[in-house]
Amino acid sequence: MIRRSTQKRNFRSTPRRKTEIIGTTNHQLVNKFHSVYQPKEEEDETEIELRDKSDKCVHPILEELIHTEEAYVKNLFTGLENYGNIFQRKDLPQGLRGKKYDLFGNIEQIAEFHRDEFLPMLQRNRRDLKRLFDEFLEFLDQNCFYGYVIFTMNKQKSLKLCDLYKNYFTSIRLERDDKLGINSFLVQPIQRMARYPLLLTQFINTFFKNRDIVMKPLIESCCRLEKRLRTLLITTNESEIINDIVDCNEFNVYYQGKFRKVSEFQVTDHKLKRSYRAKVFIFDKCIIYTEIKGKHLVFHGRYPCEHIGIAAKTKSFTLFYERRKQQECEFSADPAQIQLWLDLIRDMINNYANEERQKLHDRYCRENDHLHRKAPSLSLYRDSNRFSSDSGIGNIWVMPKPEEEATGNRTTWYAAS
Repeated sequence: MIRRSTQKRNFRSTPRRKTEIIGTTNHQLVNKFHSVYQPKEEEDETEIELRDKSDKCVHPILEELIHTEEAYVKNLFTGLENYGNIFQRKDLPQGLRGKKYDLFGNIEQIAEFHRDEFLPMLQRNRRDLKRLFDEFLEFLDQNCFYGYVIFTMNKQKSLKLCDLYKNYFTSIRLERDDKLGINSFLVQPIQRMARYPLLLTQFINTFFKNRDIVMKPLIESCCRLEKRLRTLLITTNESEIINDIVDCNEFNVYYQGKFRKVSEFQVTDHKLKRSYRAKVFIFDKCIIYTEIKGKHLVFHGRYPCEHIGIAAKTKSFTLFYERRKQQECEFSADPAQIQLWLDLIRDMINNYANEERQKLHDRYCRENDHLHRKAPSLSLYRDSNRFSSDSGIGNIWVMPKPEEEATGNRTTWYAAS
């Protein structure tokens, strides 16, 4: 089989120091939605009339969304033009050298995503709000907006550098005739992310005021999107707390996968033989627990997803490293928070198990493909039909697929009464 390779653009897959942005490519989304939203040959006249009326009632909000998005993209690239090349300048202060990421974070990738993918999506769906909301939600599902979480994690370092070299950036602002300055430029992603849920709320309120002319699927799509955006905004705001963790020199918290949640617990630490108030962080790859001491969070330990064990109760759960009494801590909170965290931990463990299962399956397929592939026939070199059954092209011994087996996951769940 001859496979045609194509080069894919993925601005969110560019490797970054300390973290990784996971996303999708523009043409993947476009192709998907082209297949999902094929135009109907015959559309009901009533549906057309209702759609036109619903579009008309929210037209000012839609135009605000698109126009402010256009201004946002323009401002980001103006800021990059004014300040993005300072690290090539000869007068760059010594303390700023090698700190481009600390200053800008991933703002360039955010700007490229909005210019090349998100803004074009809004513009091409002016006349189809349902499709606009669904494609917006698909961007969220593909982690395209997770870059805002990463940007927020870096915000404290960025603001500190701006304040430390305030005079230098003022001179750049005057030289470039920039009326706002670098601080205004770097705060724009935070402001924009907070604006999306507000605009969606305006859509929802207007839809309900005109629900006699607005179709139910449109309202449902808008509500789903608004809920997801608010959840992402909470995660984005919480991610800034990661910078308060101290005394974790043996590993880097930014290499633990995507940040999911942080909550406060009362922890009974059997290793330290005492209790304390704690902030607990959950990532894709591990759970980190810290003690609250003033403005700082003192790191006490972590539970990698491949070694974590858990025993659950109504008002608490106990975590341990592979077996009981090894790095064992009890985390207490109200039942709703406990249930939320049990769901998060279960998702973390299941995702890890699925990844390991897929790795084993891929390895099995590669090994068997290498061992049992049929050698090409000599007829390949004859002047005969190259697609004939004796050519050897595409003739591979078909091995039976292995049955799904549970991975060797050492995670243990205990149910305590």
